Amino acid sequence: MGRTVPQRLHRPVPYQELDHTADAGVIVRGSSKEETLARLVLAYADLVSGGGKVLGATELTVDVEPADLAAMAVDVLRELLFQFETEKWIPESCEVLIFAPELGARVVVGAGPYDEAAHSEGLRLKAVTLHEARFESDASGFVAQVVFDV
Repeated sequence: MGRTVPQRLHRPVPYQELDHTADAGVIVRGSSKEETLARLVLAYADLVSGGGKVLGATELTVDVEPADLAAMAVDVLRELLFQFETEKWIPESCEVLIFAPELGARVVVGAGPYDEAAHSEGLRLKAVTLHEARFESDASGFVAQVVFDV
């Protein structure tokens, strides 16, 4: 199996919202595990921004320890939620450089600042949970699901 060449994805990306009582969740699909993780990051960005435009102002690099794909995806999103809570950064683009259970993950995110006027419809997420998290291959590539506490 060949190595996937990193590709930077930008919002918006297709995703499905989960109907989940008192929580929010998303399902994304991609042709590779890297594309699927990038779409997951950008779906998270749509939730916190309410779909409002984000103007890229900085780049964040997120590194996570080796684990299974679902746990690493949750860890990437937890770090991005921490960046939102502490610095008010919202992703607008994402490039996955490494995403392998034996190596961990390295993700480069173009991010912009939260803007009350543009992002007031966004959800206030409290946590990214492992509950119902999945990241697996399917007939068309990969599918990932994550649930957030609101």
